Amino acid sequence: MDSASSSSAVETTVPTGNHANTEENILGPSLLDVMQKMGLSTLKATYFSRSAFVARLHETLVGQDCTKRIQEFFATTLQKLECDASGLVLIQDTSVCVFLESTSAQFTDFCAELRSFSALTDVKIIATCDDNATRLMKSLYFKKLSITKPVDDADELQVAKDVFFNLITLMRRLGATPATAIKKALATPSNSDLQLMPSNEVVTFLAKRDALMTLDEFHDIYKAPISIELESERVWPIHPLFTY
Repeated sequence: MDSASSSSAVETTVPTGNHANTEENILGPSLLDVMQKMGLSTLKATYFSRSAFVARLHETLVGQDCTKRIQEFFATTLQKLECDASGLVLIQDTSVCVFLESTSAQFTDFCAELRSFSALTDVKIIATCDDNATRLMKSLYFKKLSITKPVDDADELQVAKDVFFNLITLMRRLGATPATAIKKALATPSNSDLQLMPSNEVVTFLAKRDALMTLDEFHDIYKAPISIELESERVWPIHPLFTY
């Protein structure tokens, strides 16, 4: 009995052609395998970035209606990038406030193109929120308006937060209505809608703040190549690559 038991134990440890596959299947399918089989893989999903930035009109353009020029830049650039962006562009006397919905990569590419647009200066990213499953609006709308209201809070970060959340509230409200209703609401904004739109003073205030991220800083963080340096490689003096 003992010898038979010993022989059986030896036989189970002899490797076979399927030994590697058997070993791999011990843990069963991975979570990713299950999600892909069920059609729930996040790799197949599209998520949207909700981003907002402010800018001042170039000094040479103050007093002029730059709506058409800004619209043409957006249309040309978005077509070039093959980007189906939605959102809201608010153009005032000396400033512009933009809320865009697109993929995060598309917004990064758009910001790279925006650096060469001479009509705008002091462009600052006030906020960006990734991984949104749906859009708030289906199209991109432009609105020329003039809102005069002083800045209530000198804390630029709090002002930026208020502007971003107010724009989200406005977009959610408008996006819940048909396209014809959105155009009508923007043509003659209600008092409640105007309360959610930033004034020219607020946008200009944010555009001049050094605490907010510039286009170059945004590009360096999200677009520029990433260089990784391991702590173990930081040795001085540097060892020669070859020995002669």
